Amino acid sequence: MHNQNDTKHPHSTLPHLWQATFTPPPLADPDDPHKIVRTRLNKKEIGKSSGTCRVAFLTRLHRRAAVQEFWCASFEEAQVYINIAGHPDVINFKEQLTNVPFCNLEGRETFTRVDAHVLLRNGDEVLVSVKYDEKARRKSYLDEVQNIAAQTPVEVADRLTVASRYLFHPNHRACVEAIHKARRGWDPEADDTVLGLTHRLGERFRFKDIVDASGLGHRAHRAVIRLVGDGDLRKDLLDPLAPDTELWRAAA
Repeated sequence: MHNQNDTKHPHSTLPHLWQATFTPPPLADPDDPHKIVRTRLNKKEIGKSSGTCRVAFLTRLHRRAAVQEFWCASFEEAQVYINIAGHPDVINFKEQLTNVPFCNLEGRETFTRVDAHVLLRNGDEVLVSVKYDEKARRKSYLDEVQNIAAQTPVEVADRLTVASRYLFHPNHRACVEAIHKARRGWDPEADDTVLGLTHRLGERFRFKDIVDASGLGHRAHRAVIRLVGDGDLRKDLLDPLAPDTELWRAAA
């Protein structure tokens, strides 16, 4: 288990992340970087009925992180999780982790288990209720969520929101797909080389400029995508991962 005092962890210099409800993702073992860290959940615990679709997906949440398994109760949930996990400001998330007690609109005390609990780079924690697009836009449901959000203690999370897969722009979804594919690889040498080159290329540079400067070809291409996914290199969120896309190094 890694902690803030482990100087090898890429987030060890961000103390606010280690004060959250849960910590940044565990690091991969360099000798076995493709070893999978299984979710704490069992398949039977996911979903509310025997007819619920249960699927798992595997990904890294950082280029140095272990491959983690996440369980989803539906295709909608899987798509939202994938888009969350590929966002550059997301450090970690846990599925089906957090219960929120509340008094419903009829005055009855009850609770809800939130689909995803997300830890952001700035230390904020966001609870995400996943619903199919029609329900995610339905006023009666949004009123329910607003009521729950108003009763969610700040010790639990900073805010609660609703998401469907259509919340995410098609360009973002395409970038996320590329990020997850690039993270399947393990090439710390290429990652470090590419990141080091950014100091020589000025404040802004094109995707192709850094790939060409590296001399690493496809290895550099994948490294740039991983660095964008991790937030070390930045672009406009809706820009594609294309040769002429403008990039810049994130502020220290």
